Amino acid sequence: MASDNLQYAPQPKLVDGLFGVPMDIQTIDAHVVFDGSTSTATGDATLTYLMGGQDGCPIFDLRQTITSAWLDGVPIAPTLLAHHDFGGGPNADLRIVAMVQTAHSAHTLRVQYAVGVPQTDVAGNYTPHVVWDAGPRLRFNFGFTDLRPSRYLEAFIPANLIYDQFQLTIEIDIQNTAIAHSVITNGAVTSLGANHWSISFPDRFSALSTLLDVRATDTVTLWTDLLTLPVSGNVVTIEGWKLNTDMATDLVNSVNNIKAYLSTNENDVGPYLHGSRYVAFLSAGGMEYEGGTTSVPASLRHETYHSWWARGVKPARQQDGWWDEGWDVYHDNGSMGATPFNFANPPIELCSQNEWQRVTASNAYGDGEAFWEGVAALLGVATLKSLMREFYSQFKGRVAATYDFEAFLLCKTGNAQLVNAFHRFAYGFTTPVPVPDLWLRDEIGDPGNNAWAGRFWDSPDLWVRNADDGSSVHQNPEYGQDNWIYARVRNRSPSATAQHFAVAFQVKTFAGTQFSYPADFLPCAAAVVGFNLSAGQSTVLKARWPTSLVPPAGTHACLLASVLTPGDFPAIAAHAWEHNNLAQKNLTIIDLRPNEFIVIPFVVPNLFRRVIGEFALQLIPHQKFIPESVSLIRSDGKLAEKRRRSRLAQNAKNMAAGQLSDCGQQPQLPLKDWGWITADDSPRFAELFADRVEMPFTKNSGFKMPIDVQPTEQHVYGLKVIVPPNAVIGEVMKFDLAQVDRRSGKILGGIAAEIRVR
Repeated sequence: MASDNLQYAPQPKLVDGLFGVPMDIQTIDAHVVFDGSTSTATGDATLTYLMGGQDGCPIFDLRQTITSAWLDGVPIAPTLLAHHDFGGGPNADLRIVAMVQTAHSAHTLRVQYAVGVPQTDVAGNYTPHVVWDAGPRLRFNFGFTDLRPSRYLEAFIPANLIYDQFQLTIEIDIQNTAIAHSVITNGAVTSLGANHWSISFPDRFSALSTLLDVRATDTVTLWTDLLTLPVSGNVVTIEGWKLNTDMATDLVNSVNNIKAYLSTNENDVGPYLHGSRYVAFLSAGGMEYEGGTTSVPASLRHETYHSWWARGVKPARQQDGWWDEGWDVYHDNGSMGATPFNFANPPIELCSQNEWQRVTASNAYGDGEAFWEGVAALLGVATLKSLMREFYSQFKGRVAATYDFEAFLLCKTGNAQLVNAFHRFAYGFTTPVPVPDLWLRDEIGDPGNNAWAGRFWDSPDLWVRNADDGSSVHQNPEYGQDNWIYARVRNRSPSATAQHFAVAFQVKTFAGTQFSYPADFLPCAAAVVGFNLSAGQSTVLKARWPTSLVPPAGTHACLLASVLTPGDFPAIAAHAWEHNNLAQKNLTIIDLRPNEFIVIPFVVPNLFRRVIGEFALQLIPHQKFIPESVSLIRSDGKLAEKRRRSRLAQNAKNMAAGQLSDCGQQPQLPLKDWGWITADDSPRFAELFADRVEMPFTKNSGFKMPIDVQPTEQHVYGLKVIVPPNAVIGEVMKFDLAQVDRRSGKILGGIAAEIRVR
């Protein structure tokens, strides 16, 4: 089954009275028949596809003349599949199925058409052909290029924009000629008879992946050799093709060069993705395919690298076509450049905001390479190369947008200057004047000022979902799977639009009463990039929280978020209550039965450098308080020291008696015990609070307990909540625990707990 990449598709658009919506193609089965007796060709193709989340008229493309069509088996007029201008420029129009279809429904579309020169700009070094020479001999090739619109699969086969990945089968049948023909392709070829083949392509392919060139066998020469790749160990057959009239190309030398490049690339980037073949047609120009190229010999180093960058990880949209070309040129030039960004220079647009663009930016090679040199200067050459290898490992076989690189690099490095760099030198935006004021609420009723004196540790603008379902109800993270983090970002500015911004999400696997920027917020567990947030508006963004970073079941996950847009970054050392770009959700949700309890370990820091922290921990119940139901647990330092000395003495006796186990034999804590505590015999309880003292919160004390913390130190406490025996099933008990400065009375931090009685 093909991948669902609709998150990369353009937004639905009303065009000529039709609400055009992207489709998700699952399979394409095409049959192209060439008739040597009439020098003609016809096509017959069927798409199976799914609708996205909105009703509308699905869009696709084919640059041939449709003669007949069927939708879900019912004949329709070809005029219902006409081209419409979406604003992508000349020859970038798309076909709309002019019939409204419901969200998430499944359909088939079959079209028959005459096959000729594609109805688009066919100039270039390697152009599409449907040509008959004497014999008759057929010359047929797709002639892909990313520098001219509508020159991918859609030139001859109905297809989608390049965000979509699908299973493709093409049947080629050349009739009425006795001349043998050969198929040059990166697909898997099955012979169905003389001049008759079925070619299948894997479901990771998109419209820009497919190499296909059909020639009379007596007009081409093939040289093959084998290579055992150094990382994967796969044995790859290298196919080198050339025209018999090409006397200058040395196929043996070219194939040997390809072998060297493939080996180097696998060592430098990661495993080769494209199975057991690499196909090179050394004819003209230079174009990359998955595990293949059409190229001149001088360009082979560049084109083989594209099987990792461009066709191993593929651009998600045409405006993302710059990143692979720029990175490949950076590689061509030695992968050592590091030239700092100069923000005194004018902005450079590599990735436009036109979702209907269908050509790669012409400055992708020069300005794209300069961009990666700037990133190398920010992060270090070795660091950048290592991170790009990691990016390839995560995204191989998938598509990636420019903003995926931005979010990934921000998460891994925590270097917020990357947001400025992408803003100016990838998206081409100027520094905004006036500056937008982006923010996240600390609490319902928060008006958005930087300073907020109220409750701020349970932001209503942050939440976690276990599924990508769009709900706004917060859930505890679900271990062992992807989760999704959501943020509602607001723009307080009365006039300035935030053209581009990033939201970084960090997750602390412990409860803490206060956190500061950037040390606690960056690097981050996930990030998401947004665009064009108008003055006075808000938007909800989400980021995938990958399985590998989701903490074990029962772990308290404190969620932190920072919003970054040029000119509006959080202040250094600021807390969530001091800057409106920062927010946190320090909430534990747990189901308990009557008489059961939970202990939530939490950290109280003293961020003052020279002053002893004279704090109070204040319980704030959200319902009628039941005496003895909530208490504070802390370690008794004197008792802990006494027991530590006793353990050391016992260890000395055991060592003398030869009874001390090696460290590898020490018992390990069960995974489930690393979070909150719900049993007296929990190993986590014994580890954190072996010498514990339990102090109940009371009304007489105003629910406050004084504590002192030395400068720059932190203490670990436990908030214990017992469900009363007479609690009502379905009741929800909510508590906040605030850290208060005893001198000023100011709230410095806090945690929240929500107990659901079951």
